[in-house]
Amino acid sequence: MEVCIDHIAELYLFEYYENPKEYSLAPMDRLLERKKKAEEEMKRGGYVAALQNYEKALELDPADTEIRLAMLRCCYHLGRMEELHEKTLQLYPYVCTRQELAAYYRWLGCWYLESYQPELSACVNRYSLLFAPSEQAEHDIRYLETALKRKLAEDSVAELQKKLREADIPLHASDVTMALLVKAGEEAEGRSLWQQALDCYRMVYDLTQDEEIAQRIHRLS
Repeated sequence: MEVCIDHIAELYLFEYYENPKEYSLAPMDRLLERKKKAEEEMKRGGYVAALQNYEKALELDPADTEIRLAMLRCCYHLGRMEELHEKTLQLYPYVCTRQELAAYYRWLGCWYLESYQPELSACVNRYSLLFAPSEQAEHDIRYLETALKRKLAEDSVAELQKKLREADIPLHASDVTMALLVKAGEEAEGRSLWQQALDCYRMVYDLTQDEEIAQRIHRLS
């Protein structure tokens, strides 16, 4: 198995979540070329071809969230909602920033909207706004209120989290992923990969606000 991964954070996530028996690192050009083809197809509305190219790109770097998010857009435009739901769930372990976590909730919201669960759709869209602003999330909430001809409940954070728990939806990024990023940062430090170590710690801090991680960032900055 050949993969195109040049960052220690992605390598740690790939090894843990994909659990490959063996692999070798290939030149990054292969991945970049495949992503470029997919992006070109997206621009001209060739969503089937774009999705096919993104799937091949994902084989080269399963930890690339940019690829996974682009695949979700393709599925949405193609009306493949079951596939969209499946790929949204597959995205979650690789979420490493607040923006990515917000996108995860928004795509769940899209799925719940399409599967006729308006209250839950509004809930996850509102929850996504705690992590990153989004005109799309705001629009979807207004759309739901217009369609239902009523105002949807503006729950507190605790109330939103209660609804998410009841629907078996995670409230934050994966603890396992955060631990892997810390380990990746520590190995990067040991190998004098200072920028990659900072990247790992900054992603963890972005999602956890952990004071010890903040001190590591300060020490390396």
